[in-house]
Amino acid sequence: MASTKQQRVVLVTGANKGIGFEVVKKLLKESSSSNDTVILLGCRDLKRGQDAINQLGSPSNVHLLQLDTSSASSIAHATDEIKQKWGGKLDVLINNAGIVAKDNTADAAREVFATNYYGIKIINEHLSPLIKENGRIVNVASEVGAWTLHDMSNNLQNKYKSSSLTTKQIDALVEEFVSGIESKRLDELGYNTKFPYLIYGVSKVALIALTQIEAREWSGAKNVLILSVCPGYCATDLNNHGPGARSAELGADSILYAANAPANELENGEFYQDGKKKPKSSACNMDLSKLPKKNDS
Repeated sequence: MASTKQQRVVLVTGANKGIGFEVVKKLLKESSSSNDTVILLGCRDLKRGQDAINQLGSPSNVHLLQLDTSSASSIAHATDEIKQKWGGKLDVLINNAGIVAKDNTADAAREVFATNYYGIKIINEHLSPLIKENGRIVNVASEVGAWTLHDMSNNLQNKYKSSSLTTKQIDALVEEFVSGIESKRLDELGYNTKFPYLIYGVSKVALIALTQIEAREWSGAKNVLILSVCPGYCATDLNNHGPGARSAELGADSILYAANAPANELENGEFYQDGKKKPKSSACNMDLSKLPKKNDS
């Protein structure tokens, strides 16, 4: 099925459940007709993805796209499929897929960064050339990243916040962080090891920083907006539907603001939550030690 000029083509990763699924549901409600918007439901597991489409009532404009965001070969295959089936064009890419660490080991950190940072970096490298003029790339980050950055040493904060930061430099910071877990040097490097979600938080620090770099480097020619967004602490499998969490529907609204708001209401490369620009570094306002932990996406 080839897209036409009138169709809006939106890809949502990690969309078979949780906040990603709610984003797809809301995109469906926004569509005036099945010809208005084509929604690509990105999912690692084809059966789970098909189950999600069935749950939506099998609408004609929602299509399953197998995409494991931690696999470069899967990302390349999905890119080829978009080129073959949907004219090789996207209006909006929503990088929603994400996981939390099951423990505090270097292996767990590598797994988290493969999805939450490196995977999104590779997806955006493959798919940014397909984004249409005035399109959007929305990287789903977290205010946990802002809290994590706030608790770092000033020297480390300055590295992540640098306006001249490059992707190679973020990669080096990430690699240093993972090796610091193995060598037990995280305190020496400037990280707050008492922070309960440190691995997840640092992955989101890296993603927010990556968003700024992508905005600086890619947005010019086609007026593409590249934004990071926090959906808020929502009740999903990611946190085992933790106490005090808000609904996944509200999280989806926060993401879709970045995808839908008029361009003049948004600042390229910035971090948003619930329609408002947020600081990339801020003090934590939750008791994270009481939150449940679960590794799922």
